[in-house]
Amino acid sequence: MSRVDDERRATPAKRCALQQKRGLLTALAVVVLAAAVFAAAVFSGGRGGAGGKQYSYTELLMDTDIELQLFSRSSGKSRRVAQDLFAEMRRLELLLSSSDPDSEVSAINDAAGKEPVAVSPETAAVIGEALTYSALSSGAFDPTIAPLLERWGFREGDCRIPDPVELQEARAAVDYRLVEAEAGEIFLPCSGMALDLGGIAKGYIVDRGLDLLAQSGIEHALINAGGDVGILGPKADGTPWRVGIKHPRSGGVIAVIPWGDRGAIVTSGDYERFFEEDGVRYHHILDPRTGRPASALLSVTVVAPTTMEADALSTALFVLGPQRGLALVESLPGVEAVLITPQLELLISSGLGDLLERTGE
Repeated sequence: MSRVDDERRATPAKRCALQQKRGLLTALAVVVLAAAVFAAAVFSGGRGGAGGKQYSYTELLMDTDIELQLFSRSSGKSRRVAQDLFAEMRRLELLLSSSDPDSEVSAINDAAGKEPVAVSPETAAVIGEALTYSALSSGAFDPTIAPLLERWGFREGDCRIPDPVELQEARAAVDYRLVEAEAGEIFLPCSGMALDLGGIAKGYIVDRGLDLLAQSGIEHALINAGGDVGILGPKADGTPWRVGIKHPRSGGVIAVIPWGDRGAIVTSGDYERFFEEDGVRYHHILDPRTGRPASALLSVTVVAPTTMEADALSTALFVLGPQRGLALVESLPGVEAVLITPQLELLISSGLGDLLERTGE
């Protein structure tokens, strides 16, 4: 039996696991594929120069391959910096993961409806920012989405379509406005509430990685955390990094964004984690208002000053849809976006039109 036949005959849960794995690999391939297509690409590499030689490191963290590219005049220093960076990212993951039973987020969820939980400054900062972006997007981004993700099976990989009663019960437990956060303590006041910081924590962790690189004297670097791309200055020769936007259906590169400043480029798409049943695709970017996958867009790419901002906004815009999403982008300084509709139309914010390179894919 071929792999295609195997996937067609698989149960929804198995297809969910297969598509999650495929989504992970293709998300990681975005920048690599752009490198293969364009000569001055992100992972062309290892040439020396005034800024030093280019070094590449990979580590499995946050359920994805974290890829680090940096320029340094010393191989020893680059190796030490990479080790320190991955150690710090691992430390933060252990605080913020909702799947690790020993994390601070899990402690908050376990205490829902019972008592506040004292948390580290890092966890308090991420939850505070999550609530800020929730309010900014009128709840399109909501860190209390966990009960809905669980009903759909996206948290455990046993994907299925929940019945209407289940959805109604889960939706009742989703409301960022109920979260109490003050004085280093977080409280979910209702039993059944739960946080999932998957739409913002990875961006925060990448930003902390960029800070560590800068503090270590690195001036030219890129971190790719499964599609969350954080950039620290141009490449050593002054040319920009070239980050590809994945075609949401063909798997190729539909456009490229050259970027040489400190900042971030993050994409959220319906191809990352999904399953299919009766010819319909159900993906993990859920609309908190309906409890169902948002359907007005196929992918959203956000360019922003920080990876955390781009991470949260990519989810929010996906849920808001084309009109409300672009209106929000145009109101935010330093933020740009590319939205891809089900008709494969590219909707580009006003500040990105001259920079974006279409590939004809």
